[in-house]
Amino acid sequence: MGLSKRLLDKDLTFKCPHCQATLVRKGSWIKSITWFTCDRCQQNLRLGYGEKLAIFERFREQRQGTN
Repeated sequence: MGLSKRLLDKDLTFKCPHCQATLVRKGSWIKSITWFTCDRCQQNLRLGYGEKLAIFERFREQRQGTN
């Protein structure tokens, strides 16, 4: 599947693994970063390629469920 270019301008959601805060970021941001700081708990977190794929896939599955 890969990181679809069609989702780069979409708001994608994922959860902080430390505090479970829901984070919303553009697909382009998710694709381009490796490390980030959670807005809520201030933990420095790594977002690996496998996790990025899972975020993009969840968005695709949610969109298919609404059609």
